[in-house]
Amino acid sequence: MNEVYLLWESYETNKLLPIGILKQVNDNYSFQYLNGAKQAIEQGCFLPFPYTEKILYFDTLPDFFEQRILKGDFNSHKFNLKKDNNKLNYLVYRDSVRNSDNFKIVSEEKFNKLF
Repeated sequence: MNEVYLLWESYETNKLLPIGILKQVNDNYSFQYLNGAKQAIEQGCFLPFPYTEKILYFDTLPDFFEQRILKGDFNSHKFNLKKDNNKLNYLVYRDSVRNSDNFKIVSEEKFNKLF
C-alpha cells in the first residue's frame, strides 16, 4: 500500500469529509490536503498540520499518523497483524479510529467505496 486517505466525521452533520492523502515513497512521506479540509475547518476540525495547498514532505511518518499505529508484539498477536515494514498497512487497521477525535484513515479501496 502506497497511499491512505485521512477522513474526518463532522460534529455538525456526522458526514465523512475527505481531508487529505498520505503517500509513502520508499522511506519518505508526503501529505496533501483535499478540498474537504476547508469544509472541515469551517465545521471545527483541528487539522493535523497547518492548512496549505502545497504538498508537505516528511523524512519519517508524521507523529499524527505514527501515534495511531498499533505497536508491539502483544497487539500484533491479539489483532492478528502480520509483521510488515509498511506502516501504511497498520494505519488502515480498524481505520485508526481513536476515542479522542473524529478522524479515520482508510485505504484507497475503501475510500473509493465511500466516495
